[in-house]
Amino acid sequence: MVNQQELRAEQEYTARVQQLLLSVIEQSTLISGSHSDAVRMIVADAWEELRMKPTALSPQDLEQLSTEVDRYLVRKSFTDNLAERYRRMLMNPFFARVDFVEKGGAGEVEKIVIGLYSLKNEEGQLMVHDWRAPVCSLYYDSMPGPCEYKSPSGVIRGEMTLKRQYRMEDGKLKYYVDTQLSIDDGILLDLLSKATNRHMRQVVSTIQSEQSAAIRYEAAKVISVVGGAGSGKTSIAMHRAAFLMYRQRDTLDAKRIQILSPGSAFSEYISAVLPELGEENIRARTLREIVEAILGKKVETPLKQIETLLDPASELRRASVKLKCGRAFLEKLQQFADSFSTFGPNFANVWLDGQLLIRREELRRMYKDEFKLLTPAQRLSRVQATLETRLSSWETGMYKRYEKQFEGRYHGRELAFVSRMAVAQRLQPVRAQLRAMLEVKGRALLKEALRDAPMDLQTAYRENIEADITWWEDAVAEAYLMVRLGFAQPDKAIYHLLVDEAQDYSETALSMLWLYHPNAKVTLLGDPLQRTCPGMDACRPANWGKCFGEPNAKVFELSRSYRSTLPIARLCNALLPDSERLKPFGREGEMPVVAEYAPEEVRNVLEKYRAAGHKSVAVITRTQRQAESLSQRLENVYLFDGGEDDQNYEAGDSVVGCYHLMKGLEFDAVIVAWPEAELTDDERRRLYTATSRALHAAALLAAPELLKKLGIVL
Repeated sequence: MVNQQELRAEQEYTARVQQLLLSVIEQSTLISGSHSDAVRMIVADAWEELRMKPTALSPQDLEQLSTEVDRYLVRKSFTDNLAERYRRMLMNPFFARVDFVEKGGAGEVEKIVIGLYSLKNEEGQLMVHDWRAPVCSLYYDSMPGPCEYKSPSGVIRGEMTLKRQYRMEDGKLKYYVDTQLSIDDGILLDLLSKATNRHMRQVVSTIQSEQSAAIRYEAAKVISVVGGAGSGKTSIAMHRAAFLMYRQRDTLDAKRIQILSPGSAFSEYISAVLPELGEENIRARTLREIVEAILGKKVETPLKQIETLLDPASELRRASVKLKCGRAFLEKLQQFADSFSTFGPNFANVWLDGQLLIRREELRRMYKDEFKLLTPAQRLSRVQATLETRLSSWETGMYKRYEKQFEGRYHGRELAFVSRMAVAQRLQPVRAQLRAMLEVKGRALLKEALRDAPMDLQTAYRENIEADITWWEDAVAEAYLMVRLGFAQPDKAIYHLLVDEAQDYSETALSMLWLYHPNAKVTLLGDPLQRTCPGMDACRPANWGKCFGEPNAKVFELSRSYRSTLPIARLCNALLPDSERLKPFGREGEMPVVAEYAPEEVRNVLEKYRAAGHKSVAVITRTQRQAESLSQRLENVYLFDGGEDDQNYEAGDSVVGCYHLMKGLEFDAVIVAWPEAELTDDERRRLYTATSRALHAAALLAAPELLKKLGIVL
């Protein structure tokens, strides 16, 4: 029972904090305005001087004016950002409080009020602590009683005498809860019951203890976060980015952090979290964008790969994925790269008109001995530069001979042109041979690395080269070799890499990312149950660290799922193989719809969910071809196709797409449209991946035979 006198005291504190926020916002607005006025005056004065006398300001004067204007603009930007932060706090100034007595201190109770950002009063007293401050870890990780937290000066021990959570509504304190738990279930259920929109929300007030441990963990180069659908993995990624920028502000900013996302829809979905937390957005890229940048060409999309693999007739392609996405293939690529580093390409004698110009032994000596301290790519470049110097001397001698040969037939510029053309034509076969030998491409490297592969896969790869086609699994392998051997420049500007949906990455892809981001610490996040690419082996998160040179990397396991209601979570568990189950958080809701698939039934359920007020509804199919067909039969739906336009869907739109494009996203209601499929363990995981996108309502519309095999009787 809430003590009314205590509630009034807390409400008065809330009002004081809000009044202070308003005061700071007003002051910041005035300061920002003064900076704008200063810039206008500087520009106006300079313009007036130039109008009166165009030569009044020297280049040095103009540069000094520009520097001064920039200084004011930086101050204005800082002040505006500060005001915007505090505007966000007005309606919800804080969300928790911890009372702490430090051991060995004066016995004074320290009242720690926790919010999005820190706020001090006129006397410099902290009225609100930033949730990322070391002392605030007490709220997330400890319960009343003896406790401790890590500070920059060491471990601080003491006793927590109070742990309180606040619930704000419309800018007013509605109630508080004193709890013995990490987060009060009632407040968490209240927040989870709200409808979603197209953007993920910040969740600093409901971060669980197991999530907090992963967010705040700094003592490692690589960590992995593993959990089922809805366990908070992506939230951890975004809040970890905010936490690290706060703790390492001198060395780490938004430009130094990058998240690898499944696609543009996901990138848009997470784009509001960091701005809500008062931080600049980090860069989001896809693995395909990185691979294409490395190779300098377009390659097959992962979606096209999945579509092909789901075709029962694509046995060769599934064999290709099984070979090239396994650990053994990565080891084969590593062995090939080591051999190439030692011996280089297949050097050959260089001939011109039957005359031996350069012996292979000399080329090999330059590569192995003369330039051995360089990367393979640099060594070949130096060999080529050395040979270009020799060719230049040969060209000079040839030019003189041709000039003498043609001087009776041509004169002046014409003679010079004809002589140069003759030399170029004579040396063209030599230059072509040197280019083929020394200018290495990813395709040539992988072709050599595949010499021991099954003959049908070697043949398929050669045919793809001739047709200018690059399968996705081949593109990743080519990119790995190009980066490993130095033929592609790494991205040294990234200091922290977040890899979401890591279960979809082969070990070759992860190893390539390590080589491509040599200065980055790494956070990997994934759900092994959502590895649904046909042909890939079972996902083993314990191996992820090894791909980044950290075989003993810490793995955080998230045990609970918070996204879906209990009835939907039970349906997800019924879809999974027997040995794989989610542990859902207790939130009741409506029973899922289970019915026979028909396009008309999809339409009916979609209209039902819209009428029920669900703001976001997704129709999720097995293949993209099915999604395209359904989208033509449904009204007012947005088709996801894996392209850049996926990010343009609006809040309230109903979307249609295959399960692969929906990974990482969540919707108020989901309709799983699954006409037919053989019920393998992989198929169960695909159904689980699709169904687990739902927060509040779900429908499984499938073929009767499939439902029967699942044990669901209509």
